[in-house]
Amino acid sequence: MATARTRPGLFGVLVDELRPYEGRLGASLRMTLCVVIVVAFCMSQHVPEAAVACYLIFFASRDNAASGILIALGLIVGASVGILLGLVFLQLASDEPMMRLGLMAAFTFAGMYFSVATKAGPVAATVGFVFAFVMTLNDFVPIPELLSRGLSWMWVVVFVPMATLVLVNAMMGPNPATLTRRRLAQCLRVAGDMLAGKAGAAEQAQPLLERTAAELAAPARLAAVFGFHSRIEARRLAAIMPLGQELLMETVGAPNDPRLAIRLAALADAIEFRHLPPAPGHMESGVAENAGLARRAERIAAIWAGSLPLPAPRGAAKEPADTFTNPAYMQFALKSLLAIFITYGIYTARDWFEIHTAMITCFYVALGTTGETLHKASLRMAGCLIGAAMGVGSIVFIMPHMTDIGHLLLLVAAGTFIAAWVANGSSLIQYMGWQMALAFFLCVLQGYGPSFDLGVASSRVLGILIGNAVVAIVFLWLWPASVGFGAAAYLSRAVRGLAEGLKKAGAGLAPISPALAEARRLSRLSAFEASRLRMRSPLLPHARTLLAATESAMVDLAGLRRLEARSRYLFGAPLCVKAATLAHEAALARFLDDAASAILAPPPEARTMLDQSLSRSSATLGRLERILAQAPARARWRRDLEETIARHRQLAQGFSNTLEAL
Repeated sequence: MATARTRPGLFGVLVDELRPYEGRLGASLRMTLCVVIVVAFCMSQHVPEAAVACYLIFFASRDNAASGILIALGLIVGASVGILLGLVFLQLASDEPMMRLGLMAAFTFAGMYFSVATKAGPVAATVGFVFAFVMTLNDFVPIPELLSRGLSWMWVVVFVPMATLVLVNAMMGPNPATLTRRRLAQCLRVAGDMLAGKAGAAEQAQPLLERTAAELAAPARLAAVFGFHSRIEARRLAAIMPLGQELLMETVGAPNDPRLAIRLAALADAIEFRHLPPAPGHMESGVAENAGLARRAERIAAIWAGSLPLPAPRGAAKEPADTFTNPAYMQFALKSLLAIFITYGIYTARDWFEIHTAMITCFYVALGTTGETLHKASLRMAGCLIGAAMGVGSIVFIMPHMTDIGHLLLLVAAGTFIAAWVANGSSLIQYMGWQMALAFFLCVLQGYGPSFDLGVASSRVLGILIGNAVVAIVFLWLWPASVGFGAAAYLSRAVRGLAEGLKKAGAGLAPISPALAEARRLSRLSAFEASRLRMRSPLLPHARTLLAATESAMVDLAGLRRLEARSRYLFGAPLCVKAATLAHEAALARFLDDAASAILAPPPEARTMLDQSLSRSSATLGRLERILAQAPARARWRRDLEETIARHRQLAQGFSNTLEAL
């Protein structure tokens, strides 16, 4: 997992993105090993398109063995379906160019549509790509027998790297069960570090909170399917992960508590190494405000030990299905289809098959919004140029001195490792590594041995650049979709999560962080969009202010939850005190609901509505302050009320300052 960014500026971002983290070296070495095996097989058995076979390793690699095996098997199935359908329809349309174009358009549209509208994702896109590519081959290989043999080899091009990936993952891939336990233990360990007052602990918490609990626990379910651990342990980890992430969230800003920090470290070790946790009752806290944290840790320990039954699995809140109702999916598929046909027309009209990589690029560059697509295209162009420089340099300076396949494998291994290191970074640079690999492979793996033909290499690299340029132009011109609307949706979800945290004691705060992280990512990608497109979203000019305010409110709300979880909180207070506290929380939650709606679709009177809602919240807070002024000085609940009012005042002041800034 990448660490939090610490250096400003472009150079600082690159340094942070390229720094090592736990698992990065292993992932890069495994990808390099897979590529070396594939190259050795392709060179010895004369399998065509070795470069594409090697690139598929990058496309299908995942951070754990189970996910890698699953996606590899899925791509084998997808490629098989695409090739079989292509063979069947080629028999019907081999002499009918218009029918072939129609079938190519239909399958391309369907593949790109379902790649974004359903969970089929890469498999749907692969079926569409393989079928479309099969349809185009008839233009350059008009002899049916040769075409059938070529398609058989195309299946081998997909099967060999995917089978290699399955084999390597099964033998030395990261155990998904161990990975999930390590993630959970890391949440507890970082929470303990924050309670111990260790420097940098809060920065370590950020990447753990920016992923959902379901995402962190996903390898556990796959691990049970593939037999890495039992189903009961998978259920146990899935039940504990939200608790561990919530504990980490509520620890942010908590007072130092060395005693609880030691207990959390022991619990983290017990989970990571599959030991029994500390005995029940050992999760005591030395600070009154952290009593709720201690109880949550006690519950985690009890579930892990099996002394507490697993909670009933809660179904994730499902958004309404919009597979066939969302016009954005159709627009995306049509834009992708247009870009693919433009590149197909370019290399077909000029009878220049060497730049067919232009069409292939369109399948793997297109994303839902203009900002995401242009960001991805920029990364791929930069990666293409770097990979081409590596490949051309190898052809000119290294290949003349190579005498056997061992030398070629060493060269490929070196280039692959460099590209894999970049590809195992975050989404900011990941696609650059993928494109570095593809351009490098296309240059050095042209035949069945060392190649010195710079013409083929330059044509393939030119095809990649053409494909990126066409996608960028089409997505800028036709139905441009700004990332601002996506950022607004995620920010609205985060603000509504704050409201839910105030309204329901059981609503966790941890799901807010992933929504904020996605909103922040999309708002940064707006820099790749044209100014006229950015102006369509009223949120983007204020995104930084709203994100900072929401993050601050999340920390304040975590402190309020710790306070309310204190033993004997407001014990002995009159009912009017508790009623006034609940009334203020309801008013504040109503303000947050209004703010979430205004972010998503701001009405003309949004500012007035928010001012009135915040004014009502201030009125209920004023009532609490009047009750405090009249409270007996020696009442035990007075201190709880004072701290509660201070927390609410801090929240209200933050919201007020944000409205003034807007």
